[in-house]
Formats: sequence, structure tokens, C-alpha cells
Amino acid sequence: MPDENRFSGLGDVVEEEEPEKEVEVAADESSDRETDATENTATSDADEQTSSSSGPAFEFEDTTAKSVYVRPETLSVMDDAEFEVESVLRREHDVRDLTGREFHDALVRVAAEHPEEVAEIILSTRDIPFTEHD
Repeated sequence: MPDENRFSGLGDVVEEEEPEKEVEVAADESSDRETDATENTATSDADEQTSSSSGPAFEFEDTTAKSVYVRPETLSVMDDAEFEVESVLRREHDVRDLTGREFHDALVRVAAEHPEEVAEIILSTRDIPFTEHD
């Protein structure tokens, strides 16, 4: 494997750019009023979109790649969970741009907050009974 990072610059390619808004300036006064109304509507729409979906919580460059080894059936469950999370974000919070890095970061954080449950699942997978300790 080469020494160089084969993923460097990937964030530049992946990053989504917001489309630029262009507004035509009209010559006569009535067109100016129509343009003002259009600009106000466009600004309101942009404000609504920004408030509900302001882009990823962090950039690709702020992440660290880490291999995770899971069984195919576990990967299917994770894919289904990602779909469900995205559905909740869209339906209940109007967030329509969930990234994989945000989802994976959240998974790790939830697992870190619930070590007992993670241990219980590991023991269950090994067919070892789980006993709670007080």
C-alpha cells in the first residue's frame, strides 16, 4: 500500500456547494417592485431552509477514518437504522442532508453513553448470560 493518503482531497470532491442565487435588476420602477418581492420571498425561503437544514454538523476533514468490522447481517441492521434515522430527521425536523459521517459519529457516541447495553449485546452474541450488577 502506498505511503500517501489515498483519501486526501476527498472532502473537497464530496462537499456540497449551495447554489448561488442570482437576481436580475429591472430598469423600470414596476419591475423593481416585483424584483423586491421576489428577493424577499427568496430570502425568506433561504432563511427557512437554513434554519431547518443548515448542513452537516462537521466537515469531512474533521473526521478520522477507522475500520469497523461487522458481520453482514449487522451491517444490514445498521443500514436500516440509518434509513430510519434519516426518516425521523426528515419527517420531524426537516433535516434532509444527513451525512454518513454524522450518522456514524452519532452511533459511536450512543454506544459510548451505554456501555452496559453494549456489553449485554456482546455477551448475548457469545451465548453468555448477562447478570446485572448493582
